[in-house]
Amino acid sequence: MKNLRLTLAIIAGKILIYISRLLGHQGTSFPGRIARKIYPRILRTLSPNIRREIVVITGTNGKTTTSNMLAEILKQQGYSLVHNRLGANMLSGITTAFIEKSDIHGSRKFDYALLETDEATVPLLLRETRPRLVLITNFFQDQLDRYGEMDHTIKLIQEAVKEQEIEMLLNADDPLTANFQAETGLKCWYYGFDDSSYDDSRSMDSREARYCAFCGHQLEYEKYHYAQLGQYSCPRCHSRNPERDFTGQELEMSPDIELKVDGIALKSPYQGFHNAYNILAAVSLARLLGVEDENIKKAIASFKPQAGRMEAFFINGKRVVLALVKNPAALNQTLASLIYDPGRKNLFFALNDNAADGRDISWIWDADVELLEYENVMVEQIVCSGQRSGDLALRFKYAGFPQERIRIEEELPRAIELAVQGSAESSYILCSYTALFGCQRILREMQKRSGTGKEAEKAYQAQS
Repeated sequence: MKNLRLTLAIIAGKILIYISRLLGHQGTSFPGRIARKIYPRILRTLSPNIRREIVVITGTNGKTTTSNMLAEILKQQGYSLVHNRLGANMLSGITTAFIEKSDIHGSRKFDYALLETDEATVPLLLRETRPRLVLITNFFQDQLDRYGEMDHTIKLIQEAVKEQEIEMLLNADDPLTANFQAETGLKCWYYGFDDSSYDDSRSMDSREARYCAFCGHQLEYEKYHYAQLGQYSCPRCHSRNPERDFTGQELEMSPDIELKVDGIALKSPYQGFHNAYNILAAVSLARLLGVEDENIKKAIASFKPQAGRMEAFFINGKRVVLALVKNPAALNQTLASLIYDPGRKNLFFALNDNAADGRDISWIWDADVELLEYENVMVEQIVCSGQRSGDLALRFKYAGFPQERIRIEEELPRAIELAVQGSAESSYILCSYTALFGCQRILREMQKRSGTGKEAEKAYQAQS
Protein backbone atom coordinates (compact mmCIF):
# COMPACT_ATOMS: atom_id res chain seq x y z
CA MET A 1 0.00 0.00 0.00
CA LYS A 2 2.87 2.34 0.89
CA ASN A 3 4.60 1.75 -2.47
CA LEU A 4 1.30 2.23 -4.31
CA ARG A 5 0.65 5.59 -2.61
CA LEU A 6 4.21 6.70 -3.34
CA THR A 7 3.82 5.78 -7.03
CA LEU A 8 0.44 7.55 -7.22
CA ALA A 9 1.93 10.67 -5.59
CA ILE A 10 4.86 10.74 -8.05
CA ILE A 11 2.63 10.17 -11.10
CA ALA A 12 0.20 12.87 -9.96
CA GLY A 13 3.09 15.26 -9.37
CA LYS A 14 4.61 14.60 -12.79
CA ILE A 15 1.25 15.11 -14.52
CA LEU A 16 0.71 18.41 -12.68
CA ILE A 17 4.23 19.60 -13.56
CA TYR A 18 3.54 18.87 -17.23
CA ILE A 19 0.11 20.55 -17.26
CA SER A 20 1.34 23.59 -15.35
CA ARG A 21 4.23 24.20 -17.74
CA LEU A 22 2.00 23.56 -20.74
CA LEU A 23 -0.15 26.43 -19.45
CA GLY A 24 2.90 28.69 -19.18
CA HIS A 25 3.41 28.45 -15.42
CA GLN A 26 6.54 27.40 -13.56
CA GLY A 27 5.05 24.23 -12.07
CA THR A 28 7.24 24.40 -8.99
CA SER A 29 5.11 24.29 -5.82
CA PHE A 30 1.59 23.03 -6.57
CA PRO A 31 2.62 19.54 -7.82
CA GLY A 32 4.64 18.94 -4.65
CA ARG A 33 1.81 20.19 -2.44
CA ILE A 34 -0.66 17.73 -3.99
CA ALA A 35 1.85 14.85 -3.90
CA ARG A 36 2.42 15.48 -0.18
CA LYS A 37 -1.33 15.19 0.43
CA ILE A 38 -1.41 11.82 -1.36
CA TYR A 39 1.71 10.53 0.40
CA PRO A 40 2.90 12.79 3.26
CA ARG A 41 6.21 10.95 3.65
CA ILE A 42 7.25 11.39 0.02
CA LEU A 43 10.23 13.67 0.72
CA ARG A 44 11.48 11.41 3.54
CA THR A 45 11.24 8.46 1.13
CA LEU A 46 12.91 10.08 -1.90
CA SER A 47 15.74 11.95 -0.18
CA PRO A 48 17.75 8.76 0.75
CA ASN A 49 18.22 8.24 -3.03
CA ILE A 50 21.09 10.76 -2.86
CA ARG A 51 24.37 8.81 -3.00
CA ARG A 52 26.88 11.47 -1.94
CA GLU A 53 25.54 14.53 -0.11
CA ILE A 54 22.44 16.60 0.49
CA VAL A 55 23.41 20.28 0.64
CA VAL A 56 21.06 22.94 2.04
CA ILE A 57 21.52 26.57 0.98
CA THR A 58 19.70 29.29 2.89
CA GLY A 59 20.03 32.96 3.86
CA THR A 60 18.24 36.21 3.13
CA ASN A 61 19.83 37.24 -0.18
CA GLY A 62 21.63 35.28 -2.87
CA LYS A 63 20.57 31.72 -2.16
CA THR A 64 19.01 31.10 -5.59
CA THR A 65 22.00 32.50 -7.46
CA THR A 66 24.47 30.65 -5.23
CA SER A 67 22.67 27.31 -5.54
CA ASN A 68 22.35 27.68 -9.32
CA MET A 69 26.07 28.46 -9.63
CA LEU A 70 26.94 25.44 -7.51
CA ALA A 71 24.64 23.26 -9.64
CA GLU A 72 26.53 24.39 -12.75
CA ILE A 73 29.85 23.57 -11.07
CA LEU A 74 28.71 20.07 -10.06
CA LYS A 75 27.36 19.39 -13.56
CA GLN A 76 30.71 20.50 -15.00
CA GLN A 77 32.34 17.89 -12.74
CA GLY A 78 29.96 15.28 -14.18
CA TYR A 79 27.69 14.73 -11.18
CA SER A 80 23.94 14.10 -11.31
CA LEU A 81 21.72 16.09 -8.97
CA VAL A 82 18.29 17.06 -7.71
CA HIS A 83 17.90 20.82 -7.46
CA ASN A 84 15.00 23.23 -6.99
CA ARG A 85 16.64 25.58 -9.48
CA LEU A 86 13.74 28.01 -9.93
CA GLY A 87 13.82 29.05 -6.29
CA ALA A 88 10.59 27.41 -5.02
CA ASN A 89 12.12 26.98 -1.59
CA MET A 90 9.34 25.76 0.69
CA LEU A 91 8.80 22.03 1.32
CA SER A 92 6.32 21.77 -1.56
CA GLY A 93 8.80 23.23 -4.07
CA ILE A 94 11.61 20.97 -2.86
CA THR A 95 9.27 17.97 -3.12
CA THR A 96 8.45 18.97 -6.70
CA ALA A 97 12.17 18.98 -7.54
CA PHE A 98 12.52 15.38 -6.30
CA ILE A 99 9.37 14.26 -8.15
CA GLU A 100 10.53 15.79 -11.42
CA LYS A 101 13.82 13.87 -11.35
CA SER A 102 12.48 10.61 -9.91
CA ASP A 103 11.22 7.58 -11.79
CA ILE A 104 7.63 6.55 -11.01
CA HIS A 105 8.78 3.99 -8.44
CA GLY A 106 10.90 6.54 -6.54
CA SER A 107 14.07 4.48 -6.89
CA ARG A 108 16.34 6.55 -9.18
CA LYS A 109 19.68 7.52 -7.58
CA PHE A 110 21.56 10.84 -7.81
CA ASP A 111 24.95 12.06 -6.63
CA TYR A 112 23.85 15.29 -4.94
CA ALA A 113 20.77 17.20 -3.87
CA LEU A 114 21.09 21.01 -3.76
CA LEU A 115 18.16 22.28 -1.75
CA GLU A 116 17.69 26.02 -1.61
CA THR A 117 15.36 26.83 1.25
CA ASP A 118 13.72 29.75 2.96
CA GLU A 119 15.28 30.48 6.36
CA ALA A 120 12.09 29.69 8.26
CA THR A 121 11.76 26.34 6.42
CA VAL A 122 15.16 25.02 7.59
CA PRO A 123 13.77 23.27 10.74
CA LEU A 124 11.00 21.61 8.70
CA LEU A 125 13.42 20.48 6.00
CA LEU A 126 15.83 18.96 8.53
CA ARG A 127 13.01 16.78 9.85
CA GLU A 128 12.54 15.22 6.41
CA THR A 129 16.07 15.12 4.98
CA ARG A 130 19.57 14.47 6.32
CA PRO A 131 21.96 17.06 4.84
CA ARG A 132 25.68 17.03 5.61
CA LEU A 133 26.37 20.65 4.66
CA VAL A 134 24.35 23.80 5.31
CA LEU A 135 25.43 27.06 3.66
CA ILE A 136 24.11 30.39 4.98
CA THR A 137 24.74 33.30 2.60
CA ASN A 138 23.85 36.19 4.95
CA PHE A 139 21.18 37.54 7.27
CA PHE A 140 19.42 40.79 6.34
CA GLN A 141 16.11 42.19 7.53
CA ASP A 142 13.46 40.82 5.18
CA GLN A 143 9.65 40.87 5.26
CA LEU A 144 9.06 41.51 8.95
CA ASP A 145 5.36 40.74 8.48
CA ARG A 146 6.28 37.15 7.50
CA TYR A 147 9.42 36.30 9.48
CA GLY A 148 9.52 38.68 12.42
CA GLU A 149 12.77 39.99 13.85
CA MET A 150 16.05 38.60 12.52
CA ASP A 151 17.27 37.28 15.88
CA HIS A 152 14.19 35.01 16.00
CA THR A 153 15.05 33.52 12.59
CA ILE A 154 18.70 33.00 13.57
CA LYS A 155 17.74 31.23 16.82
CA LEU A 156 15.30 29.06 14.85
CA ILE A 157 18.10 27.83 12.58
CA GLN A 158 20.61 27.39 15.41
CA GLU A 159 18.18 25.23 17.38
CA ALA A 160 17.32 23.18 14.28
CA VAL A 161 20.93 22.27 13.43
CA LYS A 162 22.05 21.45 16.99
CA GLU A 163 22.99 17.80 17.62
CA GLN A 164 22.79 17.04 13.89
CA GLU A 165 25.61 15.49 11.86
CA ILE A 166 26.03 18.71 9.91
CA GLU A 167 28.88 21.01 8.91
CA MET A 168 28.13 24.66 8.21
CA LEU A 169 29.60 27.10 5.68
CA LEU A 170 29.11 30.69 6.86
CA ASN A 171 29.88 34.25 5.82
CA ALA A 172 32.78 35.47 8.00
CA ASP A 173 31.98 39.09 7.11
CA ASP A 174 28.45 38.91 8.57
CA PRO A 175 28.47 39.49 12.37
CA LEU A 176 25.17 37.64 12.66
CA THR A 177 26.92 34.32 11.92
CA ALA A 178 29.89 34.88 14.27
CA ASN A 179 28.49 32.86 17.19
CA PHE A 180 27.15 29.85 15.26
CA GLN A 181 29.97 27.52 16.24
CA ALA A 182 29.67 28.48 19.91
CA GLU A 183 25.88 28.15 19.89
CA THR A 184 25.61 24.90 17.92
CA GLY A 185 28.85 23.04 18.63
CA LEU A 186 29.08 22.15 14.93
CA LYS A 187 32.08 22.35 12.64
CA CYS A 188 31.84 25.74 10.89
CA TRP A 189 33.78 26.79 7.79
CA TYR A 190 34.00 30.48 6.90
CA TYR A 191 34.40 32.47 3.68
CA GLY A 192 34.94 36.21 3.27
CA PHE A 193 36.66 38.99 1.34
CA ASP A 194 40.02 40.65 1.64
CA ASP A 195 40.12 44.43 1.39
CA SER A 196 38.88 45.79 -1.94
CA SER A 197 38.80 49.14 -3.71
CA TYR A 198 35.00 49.14 -3.29
CA ASP A 199 35.10 49.18 0.53
CA ASP A 200 34.00 52.16 2.61
CA SER A 201 34.96 53.29 6.10
CA ARG A 202 31.34 54.11 6.83
CA SER A 203 28.03 52.72 5.61
CA MET A 204 24.75 54.47 4.89
CA ASP A 205 23.03 51.12 4.31
CA SER A 206 20.48 49.78 6.74
CA ARG A 207 22.41 47.45 9.08
CA GLU A 208 20.89 44.70 11.17
CA ALA A 209 24.13 43.69 12.90
CA ARG A 210 25.03 46.71 14.99
CA TYR A 211 25.66 44.66 18.12
CA CYS A 212 28.01 41.84 19.06
CA ALA A 213 26.42 38.37 18.84
CA PHE A 214 28.38 37.31 21.96
CA CYS A 215 28.01 40.19 24.44
CA GLY A 216 25.54 42.65 22.90
CA HIS A 217 27.93 45.62 22.80
CA GLN A 218 27.90 47.87 19.73
CA LEU A 219 30.42 46.75 17.12
CA GLU A 220 33.17 48.84 15.58
CA TYR A 221 33.90 48.55 11.87
CA GLU A 222 37.25 49.05 10.20
CA LYS A 223 35.55 48.95 6.79
CA TYR A 224 32.34 47.88 5.09
CA HIS A 225 32.07 45.77 1.94
CA TYR A 226 28.32 46.46 1.81
CA ALA A 227 25.47 46.69 4.32
CA GLN A 228 26.71 45.07 7.57
CA LEU A 229 29.25 42.88 5.75
CA GLY A 230 32.79 43.97 6.51
CA GLN A 231 35.70 43.94 8.95
CA TYR A 232 34.32 44.35 12.48
CA SER A 233 35.34 43.89 16.10
CA CYS A 234 33.78 44.23 19.55
CA PRO A 235 35.54 46.67 21.93
CA ARG A 236 34.13 44.86 24.99
CA CYS A 237 34.70 41.12 24.44
CA HIS A 238 37.20 41.54 21.56
CA SER A 239 35.37 39.16 19.25
CA ARG A 240 35.92 39.82 15.56
CA ASN A 241 35.50 38.21 12.13
CA PRO A 242 36.07 34.44 12.34
CA GLU A 243 39.23 33.21 10.64
CA ARG A 244 38.50 32.54 6.98
CA ASP A 245 38.89 29.15 5.32
CA PHE A 246 38.14 30.58 1.86
CA THR A 247 39.07 34.10 0.78
CA GLY A 248 37.93 36.34 -2.07
CA GLN A 249 40.73 38.55 -3.40
CA GLU A 250 41.51 41.18 -6.05
CA LEU A 251 37.85 41.97 -6.81
CA GLU A 252 37.17 44.00 -9.97
CA MET A 253 33.72 45.04 -11.26
CA SER A 254 33.60 46.73 -14.65
CA PRO A 255 30.64 45.95 -14.53
CA ASP A 256 31.23 42.17 -14.88
CA ILE A 257 33.00 40.46 -11.99
CA GLU A 258 36.61 39.28 -11.84
CA LEU A 259 38.16 37.95 -8.63
CA LYS A 260 40.36 35.28 -7.15
CA VAL A 261 39.28 32.71 -4.59
CA ASP A 262 42.37 31.39 -2.80
CA GLY A 263 44.39 32.07 -5.94
CA ILE A 264 41.87 30.67 -8.48
CA ALA A 265 41.26 33.42 -11.07
CA LEU A 266 37.55 33.66 -11.94
CA LYS A 267 35.48 35.70 -14.39
CA SER A 268 31.68 36.00 -14.31
CA PRO A 269 29.06 37.93 -16.32
CA TYR A 270 27.30 38.83 -13.04
CA GLN A 271 27.37 42.34 -11.59
CA GLY A 272 27.58 43.81 -8.09
CA PHE A 273 29.39 43.08 -4.81
CA HIS A 274 26.42 40.97 -3.65
CA ASN A 275 26.97 38.63 -6.59
CA ALA A 276 30.71 38.54 -5.90
CA TYR A 277 29.72 37.12 -2.49
CA ASN A 278 27.46 34.58 -4.22
CA ILE A 279 30.37 33.45 -6.41
CA LEU A 280 32.65 33.21 -3.37
CA ALA A 281 30.05 31.14 -1.47
CA ALA A 282 29.45 28.75 -4.39
CA VAL A 283 33.17 28.27 -5.03
CA SER A 284 33.89 27.73 -1.33
CA LEU A 285 31.21 25.05 -1.16
CA ALA A 286 32.48 23.43 -4.36
CA ARG A 287 35.98 23.22 -2.89
CA LEU A 288 34.58 21.63 0.27
CA LEU A 289 32.97 19.03 -1.98
CA GLY A 290 36.28 18.35 -3.73
CA VAL A 291 35.47 19.77 -7.18
CA GLU A 292 38.49 20.35 -9.41
CA ASP A 293 39.61 23.98 -9.83
CA GLU A 294 39.44 23.88 -13.63
CA ASN A 295 35.80 22.77 -13.56
CA ILE A 296 35.00 25.56 -11.09
CA LYS A 297 36.58 28.15 -13.43
CA LYS A 298 34.72 26.86 -16.51
CA ALA A 299 31.35 26.75 -14.74
CA ILE A 300 31.61 30.27 -13.27
CA ALA A 301 32.70 31.75 -16.61
CA SER A 302 29.88 30.13 -18.58
CA PHE A 303 27.06 30.53 -16.06
CA LYS A 304 24.80 33.41 -17.09
CA PRO A 305 22.47 35.36 -14.81
CA GLN A 306 18.95 33.96 -14.89
CA ALA A 307 15.52 34.06 -13.22
CA GLY A 308 15.78 37.78 -12.47
CA ARG A 309 19.21 37.62 -10.84
CA MET A 310 20.80 40.34 -13.02
CA GLU A 311 19.51 38.39 -16.04
CA ALA A 312 20.48 40.10 -19.32
CA PHE A 313 18.28 40.57 -22.40
CA PHE A 314 19.20 42.31 -25.66
CA ILE A 315 16.35 44.31 -27.21
CA ASN A 316 16.71 46.61 -30.22
CA GLY A 317 20.45 46.83 -29.67
CA LYS A 318 20.17 47.62 -25.93
CA ARG A 319 21.19 45.61 -22.90
CA VAL A 320 18.27 45.16 -20.50
CA VAL A 321 18.96 43.72 -17.03
CA LEU A 322 16.25 42.08 -14.90
CA ALA A 323 16.80 42.11 -11.13
CA LEU A 324 14.68 40.78 -8.27
CA VAL A 325 14.71 43.12 -5.25
CA LYS A 326 12.89 42.33 -2.03
CA ASN A 327 14.60 44.21 0.81
CA PRO A 328 16.86 47.24 1.41
CA ALA A 329 20.14 45.34 0.99
CA ALA A 330 19.08 43.88 -2.39
CA LEU A 331 17.85 47.25 -3.66
CA ASN A 332 21.01 49.04 -2.45
CA GLN A 333 23.30 46.58 -4.19
CA THR A 334 21.30 46.61 -7.42
CA LEU A 335 21.39 50.41 -7.54
CA ALA A 336 25.10 50.40 -6.66
CA SER A 337 25.78 48.12 -9.64
CA LEU A 338 24.54 50.94 -11.91
CA ILE A 339 27.68 52.91 -11.01
CA TYR A 340 29.87 50.29 -12.71
CA ASP A 341 27.83 50.44 -15.91
CA PRO A 342 29.38 53.47 -17.64
CA GLY A 343 26.50 54.32 -19.99
CA ARG A 344 23.24 56.25 -19.66
CA LYS A 345 20.35 54.12 -18.47
CA ASN A 346 16.63 53.95 -17.71
CA LEU A 347 15.27 52.42 -14.52
CA PHE A 348 12.02 50.47 -14.10
CA PHE A 349 10.61 49.23 -10.81
CA ALA A 350 7.47 47.11 -10.32
CA LEU A 351 6.53 46.79 -6.64
CA ASN A 352 3.71 44.49 -5.47
CA ASP A 353 2.49 43.78 -1.95
CA ASN A 354 1.05 40.29 -2.34
CA ALA A 355 1.70 37.70 0.38
CA ALA A 356 4.80 36.34 -1.39
CA ASP A 357 6.25 39.86 -1.68
CA GLY A 358 5.51 40.86 1.90
CA ARG A 359 2.59 43.16 2.71
CA ASP A 360 4.82 45.73 4.38
CA ILE A 361 6.60 47.85 1.75
CA SER A 362 8.06 50.36 4.19
CA TRP A 363 11.50 48.87 3.46
CA ILE A 364 11.79 51.08 0.36
CA TRP A 365 12.33 53.99 2.76
CA ASP A 366 15.22 52.13 4.45
CA ALA A 367 17.07 51.68 1.15
CA ASP A 368 19.66 54.21 -0.01
CA VAL A 369 17.63 55.37 -3.04
CA GLU A 370 19.41 58.74 -2.76
CA LEU A 371 22.28 57.02 -4.58
CA LEU A 372 20.40 57.88 -7.80
CA GLU A 373 21.45 61.50 -7.32
CA TYR A 374 25.11 60.58 -7.89
CA GLU A 375 26.35 61.96 -11.17
CA ASN A 376 28.03 58.71 -12.27
CA VAL A 377 24.79 56.69 -11.96
CA MET A 378 23.40 58.46 -15.06
CA VAL A 379 19.73 57.44 -14.85
CA GLU A 380 17.65 59.36 -17.39
CA GLN A 381 14.16 58.13 -16.54
CA ILE A 382 12.39 56.08 -13.87
CA VAL A 383 9.21 54.14 -14.67
CA CYS A 384 7.17 52.99 -11.65
CA SER A 385 4.72 50.10 -11.95
CA GLY A 386 3.03 47.38 -9.92
CA GLN A 387 0.39 47.58 -7.20
CA ARG A 388 2.41 50.13 -5.21
CA SER A 389 3.65 52.26 -8.11
CA GLY A 390 2.52 55.47 -6.38
CA ASP A 391 4.55 54.66 -3.26
CA LEU A 392 7.60 54.08 -5.43
CA ALA A 393 7.17 57.35 -7.29
CA LEU A 394 6.90 59.18 -3.97
CA ARG A 395 10.07 57.49 -2.67
CA PHE A 396 12.05 58.48 -5.78
CA LYS A 397 10.70 62.03 -5.56
CA TYR A 398 11.80 62.38 -1.93
CA ALA A 399 15.20 60.94 -2.90
CA GLY A 400 15.68 64.07 -5.00
CA PHE A 401 15.17 62.56 -8.45
CA PRO A 402 13.54 65.14 -10.78
CA GLN A 403 9.78 64.67 -10.69
CA GLU A 404 9.35 65.32 -14.43
CA ARG A 405 11.52 62.26 -15.15
CA ILE A 406 9.41 59.90 -13.02
CA ARG A 407 6.63 58.03 -14.85
CA ILE A 408 3.81 55.94 -13.37
CA GLU A 409 2.44 53.20 -15.62
CA GLU A 410 0.42 50.40 -14.01
CA GLU A 411 0.13 48.24 -17.13
CA LEU A 412 3.24 46.05 -17.03
CA PRO A 413 3.93 45.56 -20.79
CA ARG A 414 3.51 49.27 -21.52
CA ALA A 415 5.64 50.24 -18.52
CA ILE A 416 8.53 48.01 -19.60
CA GLU A 417 8.30 49.33 -23.16
CA LEU A 418 8.65 52.87 -21.81
CA ALA A 419 11.73 51.84 -19.84
CA VAL A 420 13.39 50.25 -22.90
CA GLN A 421 12.61 53.16 -25.25
CA GLY A 422 14.57 56.40 -25.52
CA SER A 423 18.20 57.31 -25.94
CA ALA A 424 19.56 55.50 -22.87
CA GLU A 425 22.07 52.79 -23.75
CA SER A 426 20.72 50.22 -21.25
CA SER A 427 17.72 49.61 -19.00
CA TYR A 428 17.46 48.06 -15.55
CA ILE A 429 14.19 46.28 -14.76
CA LEU A 430 13.69 45.90 -11.00
CA CYS A 431 10.74 44.03 -9.50
CA SER A 432 9.43 42.32 -6.40
CA TYR A 433 8.81 38.58 -6.42
CA THR A 434 5.26 38.28 -7.81
CA ALA A 435 6.12 40.60 -10.71
CA LEU A 436 9.32 38.71 -11.59
CA PHE A 437 8.07 36.02 -13.98
CA GLY A 438 5.64 38.42 -15.67
CA CYS A 439 8.50 40.83 -16.35
CA GLN A 440 10.72 37.98 -17.53
CA ARG A 441 8.05 36.75 -19.97
CA ILE A 442 7.53 40.25 -21.41
CA LEU A 443 11.26 40.77 -21.87
CA ARG A 444 11.67 37.41 -23.60
CA GLU A 445 8.85 38.29 -26.00
CA MET A 446 10.36 41.72 -26.69
CA GLN A 447 13.78 40.19 -27.33
CA LYS A 448 12.27 37.62 -29.67
CA ARG A 449 10.37 40.31 -31.60
CA SER A 450 13.44 42.52 -31.92
CA GLY A 451 15.36 39.65 -33.56
CA THR A 452 18.66 41.17 -32.47
CA GLY A 453 19.25 39.44 -29.15
CA LYS A 454 22.18 37.16 -30.06
CA GLU A 455 23.85 39.74 -32.33
CA ALA A 456 23.59 42.44 -29.65
CA GLU A 457 24.91 40.06 -27.01
CA LYS A 458 27.93 39.16 -29.15
CA ALA A 459 28.63 42.86 -29.77
CA TYR A 460 28.43 43.58 -26.03
CA GLN A 461 30.77 40.70 -25.19
CA ALA A 462 33.24 41.88 -27.85
CA GLN A 463 33.25 45.39 -26.31
CA SER A 464 33.74 43.91 -22.83
